[in-house]
Amino acid sequence: MTEQERQHFDMLREGPCASPEYIKEFYGLTWPQPDDAREDFKAWAGRLKRRPDCPDDWVSRYEIESFMQQKGLIPKKWVGARLGMKVAPLEKLLDVLGEIQMRRPRYEVYSELMATSFVEDLVPNLPGLRFRTFSDHNSFCERLHADLKDALGLEVPQDEKLFCATSTRMEDYPRLYASDFDCLTLEPLSVRHQMWLDFRKPLNLWPDRCSKLLYVDAENRETLRPFCAGAYEPDGLEQYTRFLAVK
Repeated sequence: MTEQERQHFDMLREGPCASPEYIKEFYGLTWPQPDDAREDFKAWAGRLKRRPDCPDDWVSRYEIESFMQQKGLIPKKWVGARLGMKVAPLEKLLDVLGEIQMRRPRYEVYSELMATSFVEDLVPNLPGLRFRTFSDHNSFCERLHADLKDALGLEVPQDEKLFCATSTRMEDYPRLYASDFDCLTLEPLSVRHQMWLDFRKPLNLWPDRCSKLLYVDAENRETLRPFCAGAYEPDGLEQYTRFLAVK
C-alpha cells in the first residue's frame, strides 16, 4: 500500500470517523455539507441516541451512510458509477431529463445526492432499454451509452466513461466498467475484481470493498487478511498473484 492507502486503512479500522478529505474523495460529498443538505442532516443526526466522538471537522461515515439509506439517497459520484460514467456526463444527462418525461427535481434531492430510484426509473424511459435484460454491468453500460446518444444526442466521451482501475492495469479485454469504488485506493472498481473487507461496520450499511489485486500483493495480504469478510478468502486469487509475478 502507498502511504495514503495505509492512512485510509488505519482510519477505517479505527472506527466510523473519517476526514473531510476522505468523504469528498470516496463519496464525492463535501463536508461540511452544502447549505441545501446541512440542516436536514443536522436534524436527522440530532435524533440519534448515541453518536461517536469524532475529532474536529471529522464525521462518522456510518451516520452519512445511514442518513442516505434511510432517505433513499445515493451520491452523484456513485450514481455515475452505476451508469458507467463520471459525474460530468451525469450532470449533462440531468439537464435533458425532461426530453424523456423525467423530472430532474424528483431525483436530484440535493446538489450532491440523488434518489436511489433514478437508475431504475431511467431504464424504462429510454426506448432502446425497455424490456431488455443485460448479461452484466458492461453490457448494460454499453447499451445505455448507445441509447443516450440515439434518444437524447448525449454522447459519453471515452475519457468520461468510468472504467475499473484494476481492469485497466490487468489489460482486460474488454475493459470492465466500474460499479463501485475501492475504500483504500479510492479508485473505481468492477464487480469481478472486488472483494469485501470487514471493518466491523454495521451490516445494514454498504460493504467496504477493495481490489483483489491490491489484496494479493505480499505485504498487503498479510495486513488485510484479518479484515477479509467471511471465513475464507475469495476464490480465484491465483490470477492476480500470477499477474504480479510477471510484472
